[in-house]
Amino acid sequence: MEATAWVAGDWELLPDGLRVIGNDIDAPPLDNPESEEELDHDTPFVEKLNSARARQRIITQREAEELLAVVHCDAYWDAFHRDEFIEVQRHKDRSLFGGAVFVKISGCFPGTTVDHVAHRYMNFKDRAKWDKQMDGFKVLNHSKGNDLLYSVIHSPPLSDRDFMVFHTVLRHRSRSGLMFYSPSADDAFYPKQPGAVRATQFMAAHQLIQEAGGVRFMTSTAIDPHTAFLPRWVLTLLLPSEFKRWRSSVLRRCGELRGQSVPCTMLWPEEEIQQADTPEAVAENKASLGTLSTGVPSDKNVLNDIVIEDNEHVTTCCC
Repeated sequence: MEATAWVAGDWELLPDGLRVIGNDIDAPPLDNPESEEELDHDTPFVEKLNSARARQRIITQREAEELLAVVHCDAYWDAFHRDEFIEVQRHKDRSLFGGAVFVKISGCFPGTTVDHVAHRYMNFKDRAKWDKQMDGFKVLNHSKGNDLLYSVIHSPPLSDRDFMVFHTVLRHRSRSGLMFYSPSADDAFYPKQPGAVRATQFMAAHQLIQEAGGVRFMTSTAIDPHTAFLPRWVLTLLLPSEFKRWRSSVLRRCGELRGQSVPCTMLWPEEEIQQADTPEAVAENKASLGTLSTGVPSDKNVLNDIVIEDNEHVTTCCC
């Protein structure tokens, strides 16, 4: 089912979805997928995401526009945590999504390139090499730029958590970055698996933007892991330390990929990203950055100032 490359704000849909990250996907289209045009446009964005019917329909331009309006409006967010590595904000309305943890986390991956970070996030084969916590990725259907995606998180001593989401890949119109957006899909699309608890990812949006000193990220997510014995305020308190561990893992893997082409490198012809690697920009950001997507090792010390094994000693950042 062909997709139109619609545009939402500064972001354009990539119709091939997760294929552009190098995933070998051979999935049938959904049968008569519902679109957002069939829903009530007067219903607020968050309420739509929290509705059962919304989980049966694919992501459209209007939904992406409403997402961007929420995550980029400072008036909606309260400061929660800030240190030299990340900033965490909570949505002011604690009742949204039934009180689930709804946060926005931002920071940067210094000395990295956006193709490597995107590859690290969503290339399934690569992720299987290092991530022993999240796996089981299955693309069940592909329709109009949407992938119906199943995945599993292993979280011992707790039971596994599995997820059903619609997933889209968008590229910034300046060609400086990618966004992954994935709201919940109906459980009926794929049966619950033995030994796993079906968690609810109401929404997750990961924005990756190339800057001269590295890749700036912003993750906005609302999730309910359905851990009845663990209060949601405890989950919120754990977020900063967990995400800093995730950040260190990204830096480690990107260091291993340094100088290599990856499948999504093709999205950034070298001439389009030279502005992100000028001597002036590198000097201004006080960080080294190899050219993106050449496949040739750079003569610059990309991770020269990063101690990946211990993120408390990271001293260079593009923030």
